[in-house]
Amino acid sequence: MQLVVTGKNIHLSGALKDYAEKKLSTLKKYFDHIIEVDVTLSVEEVKDQTRSRVCEVTVWANGSVLRGKKASEDMYASIDMVSDKIERQLKKYKEKLKERPRRFTDRQEISASHKVISFSEEPEASQKELHPTPPAAPKIIRSGMFGIKPMFADEAAEQLKLLNQGFYVFSNAETNQVNVIYKRSDGNFGLIEPEF
Repeated sequence: MQLVVTGKNIHLSGALKDYAEKKLSTLKKYFDHIIEVDVTLSVEEVKDQTRSRVCEVTVWANGSVLRGKKASEDMYASIDMVSDKIERQLKKYKEKLKERPRRFTDRQEISASHKVISFSEEPEASQKELHPTPPAAPKIIRSGMFGIKPMFADEAAEQLKLLNQGFYVFSNAETNQVNVIYKRSDGNFGLIEPEF
C-alpha cells in the first residue's frame, strides 16, 4: 500500500506527516487490496475557525475509490476523525462485498486515467490594465492511472454513493463498454452508454 501525504497552505512537519502515516496505515487491516492512500492536509480561510484545519483522504482499493474529508480547529483531530470515517466506509464496503452474490465476467481489468482540470490563477489587476491577455485555457493539474474492474450498473451506483460524487466512470460487465453513471437532480441515477 502506497501512502502519500501532502500539505496545502501548511508547513508539513515531520511529526504531523508521521502521525498521518501511522494513523492511516492501519486501514490495511480492514481491507487487503488497498493500492494507494492519498492524504491532503490543508489550512483553509473560513469564518468558523473551528473548521479551518482540513484533512482529505482518498483510498484507491481494488477498483473502488473511497473518500473522506473532515475539518476541525486541530489538524491531529481532523486526521483522527477522517481516519475513523474511512474505516467505517471500508468496513461497510467489505460487508457489501460479502453479502453480494459474486458476478463473474471473462473481461480482464482495464486501465483508465483520471484527470482534474483547473483554470490558472488570474493575473493581478494592474497587469491586466497594462497588458491585456486572453483568458487562459484550462490545464490538467493532476493525472493518474487506475484499474477498473468490470461491474454492473447497480454496483456502480453503490460506488457513486460511497464516493459522494456527481458521476462515476466504470466498465459495464453486461456490455463490455465504458459507461458513466451520474446522480440526477431528482435523486435517481442516469446511465450514459456511448455508441461507437
